[in-house]
Amino acid sequence: MIDVIAFLIEHFQDVDAFPPRKDLGALLEEVGFNDDEIGDALTCLDELRFEPLIPAETLRSSTGFRIFNEEELDALPLDVRGLIHFLEQNGALNPEQREFVLNALMNLPYDDITVDHAKVLALLVLWAHRSELPVLIGDELMAALNGEAIMQ
Repeated sequence: MIDVIAFLIEHFQDVDAFPPRKDLGALLEEVGFNDDEIGDALTCLDELRFEPLIPAETLRSSTGFRIFNEEELDALPLDVRGLIHFLEQNGALNPEQREFVLNALMNLPYDDITVDHAKVLALLVLWAHRSELPVLIGDELMAALNGEAIMQ
């Protein structure tokens, strides 16, 4: 799934540039992704519309600190939680976007919950929301796509 999301971020200007879902699935299959990867990625894209338990407006105006529940503490490695906290504290993610990234991470298999995957999911939500972010943070997130910083 992460590879499919990385491909979409690299090859489409934004989510509005996607062909219809059926055509997008066929394109991804032609590129060489398998049905499971495609299905998981398209589901993840659909979840961009997920409604967090706390209303979006409340999240946007939140100034509190996010406390992880026991399930999240068990599943999310410390470096992943640190990355999410860093991105939020430095203005790259707003609380609503943070919750999307956390929700997407919690839906990954345990072995797939890594810092690089968290970076790709953060890029996905920022890309889908057309968010501006500081260049150095953008550089670090983009490095997760291909192993090296590509933004100037």
